[in-house]
Amino acid sequence: MSPIAFAPDSRICLEILTSSGRLLSMPVSVSKLVQFLDERYPLALAEEWDNVGLITGDPGASIDKILLALDVTLEVVEEAASNRCGAIVTHHPLIFRAIKRIDQSTTQGGLVASCFKHNIATIALHTNLDSAQGGLNDCVCDLLGLEKRKPLIDSGRNRYYKLVTFAPREVAAKVREALCAAGSGEIGDYDNCSFNMDGTGTFRGNDKSNPAVGKAGKLEQTEETRIEVVLRREIFGRVYSALLSAHPYEEVAYDLYPLENREKGTGLGRIGTLKKPLTLKAFCDRLTELGMMVTRYLGDGSRQIKKVALCTGAGSDFSMYAASAGADVYLTAEVKHHHALDSAARGMSIVETDHFTLERLVWPRVKEELEQHFKGQLEAMVSKHERNCWTRYP
Repeated sequence: MSPIAFAPDSRICLEILTSSGRLLSMPVSVSKLVQFLDERYPLALAEEWDNVGLITGDPGASIDKILLALDVTLEVVEEAASNRCGAIVTHHPLIFRAIKRIDQSTTQGGLVASCFKHNIATIALHTNLDSAQGGLNDCVCDLLGLEKRKPLIDSGRNRYYKLVTFAPREVAAKVREALCAAGSGEIGDYDNCSFNMDGTGTFRGNDKSNPAVGKAGKLEQTEETRIEVVLRREIFGRVYSALLSAHPYEEVAYDLYPLENREKGTGLGRIGTLKKPLTLKAFCDRLTELGMMVTRYLGDGSRQIKKVALCTGAGSDFSMYAASAGADVYLTAEVKHHHALDSAARGMSIVETDHFTLERLVWPRVKEELEQHFKGQLEAMVSKHERNCWTRYP
């Protein structure tokens, strides 16, 4: 079979034979990709100072191939363009803080311009990927075989609403089913969760109204069911659309309450225990075997360690949490001097890795999850040209 020819700059076709010989069906839109990533690594879990989700590009563009990388660099953009990737998904956002102008003579401005030139969207999964269940920190825990793990810092965002609506009793089931089909009513391992209570609703429409029940200008009473469901804040748009589509009333009555509930198992960092104790030196050797660049460690190399705390990326500021939780060792990148001194005084060892090799460990997992979800629609590639800017000495 021969590859189907593309029109210039077009990624839309019925079937695509990739360079690897894999047949793809209709490509997906950038917005559908972001929607899945949001469901898997909720954007609402990002820290308030962070910038995640779609950073640059057209949400409606069709894509069939994406590139996974830690950062948007010139080499990464060129690799994406040469492989006809419609999007680059990175850990670090191309635009982190608000900018007032895009100057192509600057590094950032040049990268933004290059992405638009090649019709490549950029999407960032930063602290939401760190905090999410099964995200970056959990990926490292899995590689180390940590048991009884939990977040080091319970920073899971308040990311839930409670939606309350009132529907005529005879259509309450239809409305409830529509709300749950749109993603509301999910609590832990359960779905279609709701609370329902019957009562009497009253209303009177003016002369411009067209009520589904009763007549305009007349005070009406109708038997209604109060329906309550919880939902993640980021899916409210589609749940609201489902409510309007399923509800028979001209003016749909609903209440939306922000909840203080925290999502179990989310937050920055992790702490858990090794299946078998290791010496600090053997622990460092294990990290090296997994592909991490261990830059230095604090403590006696022959010390036995069992309880491990970790925070991917630059987690120096969280060393106090690891010490307070009784960790024998804290794994992170870019440790500050005064944090190292404090940890030594508190009897906790530290292993420092570089940022790059610690965080790139997650991409094979993300690639697998993307291709399982978008079976036959999307091919995900882990960047082969991205390079660590640091070189170990000697």
